[in-house]
Amino acid sequence: MSAVQQADEPLAVAAIDLGATSGRVMLGVVDHGRIELVPAHRFENRLQDVDGQLRWDIDALWAEVRQGLRAAHEGAVARGMGGLASIGVDSWAVDYGLVGPDVAEADGASLPGSGEVFGGVVAYRDGRTDGIAESFAEDVPRERQYALTGIAQQPFNTLYQLVADDRLAGLPGGTTLLMLPDLLGYRLTGRRRTERTNASSTGMLALEQQDWSHELLDAAGVDPALLAPLLSPGERLGTVLPQLADELGIGQVPVIAVGSHDTASAVLAVPAAEDAHPVAFISSGTWSLIGLELGAPVPTPAALAAGFTNEGGVDGTTRFLKNVAGMWLVSESIRQWEEEGARVDLADLLSAAAVMPAHRFRIDPTDPAFLAPGRMADRVTMAAEPLEGEDERPRTPAQLVRCILESLAETYRDELHAACRLAGVPLPSRLHVVGGGSRNALLNQLTADALGIEVVAGPMEATALGNVALQARTLGAVGEDPGALRELVRASVELERFSPSAAAG
Repeated sequence: MSAVQQADEPLAVAAIDLGATSGRVMLGVVDHGRIELVPAHRFENRLQDVDGQLRWDIDALWAEVRQGLRAAHEGAVARGMGGLASIGVDSWAVDYGLVGPDVAEADGASLPGSGEVFGGVVAYRDGRTDGIAESFAEDVPRERQYALTGIAQQPFNTLYQLVADDRLAGLPGGTTLLMLPDLLGYRLTGRRRTERTNASSTGMLALEQQDWSHELLDAAGVDPALLAPLLSPGERLGTVLPQLADELGIGQVPVIAVGSHDTASAVLAVPAAEDAHPVAFISSGTWSLIGLELGAPVPTPAALAAGFTNEGGVDGTTRFLKNVAGMWLVSESIRQWEEEGARVDLADLLSAAAVMPAHRFRIDPTDPAFLAPGRMADRVTMAAEPLEGEDERPRTPAQLVRCILESLAETYRDELHAACRLAGVPLPSRLHVVGGGSRNALLNQLTADALGIEVVAGPMEATALGNVALQARTLGAVGEDPGALRELVRASVELERFSPSAAAG
């Protein structure tokens, strides 16, 4: 018998899914054991330079989210449903807002959800953390940090952002640090909580994920009172505030904590078979996050040396993975060409790259030099190393993109082999690619060729699907059986498969 409940009536939920370059609010309709995703509202998300800092425009994002929730509700009503049954929020990791106490109304009562975000939300690509990881390691050695949290020491980790944050000393009492999806959850419900999958990415959550690491907080000079209580994926955060519910016309619907780190929701939507252990995945978008879903972390010195991280997943799983700069390299190169006056169509560019001669140039996609935005095509060109028999650098956009994609595919191969070796498991027979990059057929084929195993591409909207699926389970539309969520996802998507080509062997 299927673990997916056959409800008498379809269920409509809203998935707020924010990426580092774009955001979306999706209407998820769960009906007859399937999820249908309907875009309610899509919008751009751009970094801003404010007083010399790279920041996210949180007020603009909040306005877009409200517009999206209205549209999702209206979409549900147009389908003959009563409206939204719940809302879930996910976003990229590590960035946070410092939210002051709720504003007091005329009668002295506090107004939930009204706290000021002091200094905005500084972006992880800002240079304020340059050198912080190295100096912090002088107080708490890297090996000790990794043993405490299992998190790779990336320069943008929340821990290091806080060490560099000059706002902390002047905050009023009652201020709370909220990760970006938790900040939106606060504005929706008035409740201050931190969801565990996102908390695990901060470099401050203890490995068992039950509490913050007070040893690291003390070393960073962070008052534990600044951090919100923890919440697990699948728990209810609260309900939409009455005034906001009236403004949006959506009613006081529950807000459910999903895997609020977008990769946690994306990996939840990997359509792997129930007997696939471990599951190998790439969550492919701005970043490529490649690794394994495991039942326990791998906080070993060898994993630390290899740059792997142990992030919390839904239902107590561990995402043992490594960050590689993914389609960011292509999208930023395109941005440079367009700023220089060229008209660039991604599909045409990929088609041109597919017929370029192979194996001419290579870059290291993990190089921190590619982290910041700006003139990416020039930087990739200068970093491109000619392979044997070559005496020039890439000269055309198609050559440059071919270099990027071949370099990514070989990096995927190397990192997946490393993950399996470090975790003590054999190389799985297939690799699942989810997210926007799953539609890049050239990269998928290059990856299959490099690894010598099948690549299963899709779903593209994996993060939104994982977000919706977990809401559906919390609302009782999906059973608690192991594998029930992935059964629901498999029934909802069409997949594309790439086998290693004979020439690659």
